[in-house]
Amino acid sequence: MPEGGIGRTEVLIGLAVIAVLALITLPLMRGTSNDALRAEVPLNVNQIRIAETEQKEAFGDYLSAEAAPRKPEAVNATPVKWEATRGFKKLSWDPENREEVYGSYSVAATADGFTVKGTCDTDGDGRRANFTASSSEDGAAKMTSAEDVY
Repeated sequence: MPEGGIGRTEVLIGLAVIAVLALITLPLMRGTSNDALRAEVPLNVNQIRIAETEQKEAFGDYLSAEAAPRKPEAVNATPVKWEATRGFKKLSWDPENREEVYGSYSVAATADGFTVKGTCDTDGDGRRANFTASSSEDGAAKMTSAEDVY
């Protein structure tokens, strides 16, 4: 071996270090990605809550909206095209800057209030993250599923 050159042993050690780092960072990056995708749901639940509040102020009532763009039990790791149900069309709400969404959204309304629900499963493991907001609460959507969902 020439002096000052890199031998096989050094190359193998370097490759082993890279492999170990990849094994550590890939799951972390994947988890961060799922968290970022999941962040869509509380954001949209909050926006729907605001739209409902504005609806009440403008027209004196709250509006119900069936699950859109799919039923909560149908959510998975694949986004789908946003297709508003009749209630969301009447509420004039669509997700901002999104043609596709990971979540399912619905609103149950009465004369006295409403509850917005959002559900997603961005990692596709069958365990859904659920968020709610209501007319009786101030502030952000609350996660109602177990914290260890993601």
